[in-house]
Amino acid sequence: MVITKKHLSRRTMLRGLGASIALPLLDGMVPAFAAIRNTAARPVKRLGAVYVPNGMSMARWLPPTEGHLEMT
Repeated sequence: MVITKKHLSRRTMLRGLGASIALPLLDGMVPAFAAIRNTAARPVKRLGAVYVPNGMSMARWLPPTEGHLEMT
C-alpha cells in the first residue's frame, strides 16, 4: 500500500533488503573478528595523516645534519 504515491525504485528496494539481511550476519561475526584481532601473528594497522591546506616548507621537515637527531 502506497500512501504518498511515491514508489520505491528497484535499486532502493534491493539496497535496503541487502542491508537488512547483512546486519544480523555482521553482528554474529564480531566475536570471530575480535579473536583474530587479538592474535600476536597479526600486525597492527595504523594510519597517519597530515592535512596542510596551504602547503608547507619542505626544508623544515628535514633534520639539519645527518646522524642522531638532537631534540630541543
